[in-house]
Amino acid sequence: MKILITGSAGFIGFHLHNYLQKKHKVIGCDNLSSISKKTQKLRMKEIKKKKLNFKKLDLKNYKNLNKLKKNKFDVIIHLAAQPGVRISQLNPNLTLDNNLRTFINIYEFAKKNKIKFVIYASSSSVYGNAKKFSEKVNKVDPVSVYGVSKIANEHLAQVYNYLYSINSIGLRFFTVYGPFGREDMSYYKFLNSIKENKSITIYGDKSSKRSFTYISDICISISKLLDAFNKEKSFNEIYNIGTKTSRSLTNLINIIKKRVKVNYKENFISRNKADVYKTKSNNQKLINKIKFSPEISLEKGMKLFFDWYKKNIDNKII
Repeated sequence: MKILITGSAGFIGFHLHNYLQKKHKVIGCDNLSSISKKTQKLRMKEIKKKKLNFKKLDLKNYKNLNKLKKNKFDVIIHLAAQPGVRISQLNPNLTLDNNLRTFINIYEFAKKNKIKFVIYASSSSVYGNAKKFSEKVNKVDPVSVYGVSKIANEHLAQVYNYLYSINSIGLRFFTVYGPFGREDMSYYKFLNSIKENKSITIYGDKSSKRSFTYISDICISISKLLDAFNKEKSFNEIYNIGTKTSRSLTNLINIIKKRVKVNYKENFISRNKADVYKTKSNNQKLINKIKFSPEISLEKGMKLFFDWYKKNIDNKII
């Protein structure tokens, strides 16, 4: 298949491009606006080193997409977005502008160029403080602007499927982590604070829980979904992709404590209302379709991240 990956210099897009290019013809694009400046530079260095097919494009301007139409893509994997719950609080206009305008542009591009298969990034943030995390839940109550933008994406995909028969798969990612990750995520931010001899900041307490999902499990899942849906004629689906085990912030911090060589303090501040208490991915639908579910434990995944961090960021604290 010929595949376009948007946001291919971002965390998930970078890994996915590298993973899929072994089997498919892949072109990646990104506007290089990530707040993870240092890590984005490392990703770009790898992109050039591996000679991945990459183009710098700002998808908020539809005219830029015309530069890609000659490629006649079979599939678009749309990962370009403004991620982050707290960022969406600080700058809601930026989040909505990026996450809605680019989404519409991608689907208009698909419509005009007769591309009938789009996979896009949604998020576990759509669930808010729900107690059940199944795609079958009829009502979702996001508690952040970011979560609302992802729900809007899911509804837009449904509309384009209904009006123009563009088949879609929305992926509700659960706390994705790993090498070349986002610097604003807790596991990465904690290490950077320790490196700078600062205390780590904890919102509320350490009882919150997440389905921490290692990046390679994301790539495998998407590849298997591509294969499973490649020959199907009509579909508009949503899938959770996350580990079935929910781990606490206490678990994460204990893993870090065992590995770092220096002492550090914990600074507790008020809990952010936009942060959900718990996520726990229900993967039964994914398992039924591709016979696979994310399986890498937090201990194993963090060891791989530590190894990368030691090699690329700082070799003194680990």
